[in-house]
Amino acid sequence: MASFLSEILYNVDKKKVTELSYSIENIEDKNKDFNEVNVESELKIITELELNQLLKKADLDKGKTFVNKNCASCHDLNMPIKNKIGPSLATILDRKIGNLSDYKYSKTLLNIDKKWNIVNLYYFLEKPKEWAPGTKMSYRGISDSQKLLNTIKYLRENSISNEN
Repeated sequence: MASFLSEILYNVDKKKVTELSYSIENIEDKNKDFNEVNVESELKIITELELNQLLKKADLDKGKTFVNKNCASCHDLNMPIKNKIGPSLATILDRKIGNLSDYKYSKTLLNIDKKWNIVNLYYFLEKPKEWAPGTKMSYRGISDSQKLLNTIKYLRENSISNEN
C-alpha cells in the first residue's frame, strides 16, 4: 500500500512537463527565423545586448570563486598562456575558438568558425555537449543562471585584464 501511495504522490506526469532548450546551432544562419517557437519545446535565444544587461548585475567576486573552484583545476587563467588538461582561459574573450596552437582541441571545436564572445561562452558553458557535440570538455555545464552569468563576467574581466 505504501508503495502504491508513494508512486501516486511522487510520479510526475511526463505529458505535463515542458522542456526548456536553446537553439544555438547555426545561430548565424540567416535563412532561419529564430523567433519561431519549436512545438516540442520553448526556445530561449539570448542576444549580446540582453546578456550585457544581465552581466551588469552579475557578481564578479562570486564568479571568481566559482571559476577557481570549478574551472581552475583543468584551465589556467593567468599569463603567460599555458594549458592544462583544458586550454588556457587567460585571454578567452574574442579569441577564435580552437585557436591556441599548443592545445589539441576536439574536431568539433576546430571546425567552429567563431570567436569566444559572451554569447558563445554563455551557450557553451551552460551545456557544452549540446553546443559543441563531441567536445572533450567533460564538465556538464552550469545550470544555475546566476552562477553562469557570474562566471562569464569573471572570465570577461580576467581576459581583459590579461590582455593589458
